[in-house]
Amino acid sequence: MRLLRKSRLNSFKTCTEKGSDLKTRSWARETITHSAGRKMNFTTINSTRIICGLAFLPIDADNISPDLRVVFSIRIAFNALTCPLIILLNMLVMVAVKTKPQLRTKSNIALACLSTTDLAVGLLVQPFHIIHASFLPNGQGNIFCNLDKVSVTLTGKCLTISFNHVVLLSAERYFAVRHPFTYESQVTEFRIIIASGLAWIMALLLPMQGVFKTNTHFVSNFLVLIVVPVLLYFPAMIYFNCVVYKEVRRNEKQIAANQISLEAKEKILKNKKAFYKTIVVLLASFLCYIPINICFAILASTNNKNPAIGRETAIYILPLIPVLNSLFNPLIYAVRMRHFRVAFIQVLSRKSIAQAEEVERKIFGPRQIGVIANVEQD
Repeated sequence: MRLLRKSRLNSFKTCTEKGSDLKTRSWARETITHSAGRKMNFTTINSTRIICGLAFLPIDADNISPDLRVVFSIRIAFNALTCPLIILLNMLVMVAVKTKPQLRTKSNIALACLSTTDLAVGLLVQPFHIIHASFLPNGQGNIFCNLDKVSVTLTGKCLTISFNHVVLLSAERYFAVRHPFTYESQVTEFRIIIASGLAWIMALLLPMQGVFKTNTHFVSNFLVLIVVPVLLYFPAMIYFNCVVYKEVRRNEKQIAANQISLEAKEKILKNKKAFYKTIVVLLASFLCYIPINICFAILASTNNKNPAIGRETAIYILPLIPVLNSLFNPLIYAVRMRHFRVAFIQVLSRKSIAQAEEVERKIFGPRQIGVIANVEQD
């Protein structure tokens, strides 16, 4: 009996030890599984970290600096203030050229085509910038990065279309001054509109998605899609405007020597006025587009060499300058051309032409007399 009790007691101890050993092993497995799960979760969080933006200056959407929040707040405020003005002024240009016979010249039709691209900036680019920038300060980095691709592509295409129209303006002035007889028969309103349509198609077909995005081929993409077209446009615009300038100077000498008739003199002065208007538009475009391209190239080439303080501020404030060009263009037309001022006043105030001219004289002073007045009337 005693032996039997001892054997049962030993077997009970053995079972208890095995049970405790099994519990210990089970607890160890759970601990290992929990630790592995924690490691897996940690790895997953790190692997799905949201990073987007420019290739040489990516944004960590999970860790935004206070300076960058301020920059995007400035972008939102700037676009919200200038967007209504850009839409209003460029619509006024288009309505004035369409409805006022004295403004329906071939040169002004080319300006109206340029106003369509500036209007697209106000209707599409700026509202999208406001929506896009509002997600980052609110902590919605995933939505911000998804919209970032569309924002960069849309902005690049609209600015390219605008630059194509500046080239179109230079070409129109070149044919008007250099080949006046061919210009009258070959350059028509319909063909100017067709050329504007081709400028839109060229820009829309140009691939823009991978230019500024985070990839290893940023420099090559930037050179091919941005620098090369600009280098092609510049020689063409410089050639067109240098030829026109020489022709204008030659005509001025003829006017000074009284070698031409009054009718030819008026035509020469009208071409001169249109040429200088085109030059002002061209210079405004250069001042708005060139600085950002230079800064992008410098910052991209010195990314890993000299990390400067405030690079984020500079690179996200500079894109506001090309947007300003869409505001400057209609203001240039109003300052340089009296008929545009009168048309703007007439459309906004719904006055008659005589009343609008009287308001314009009170604001800008009496107009000139003589040949210049005849040019203004033409």
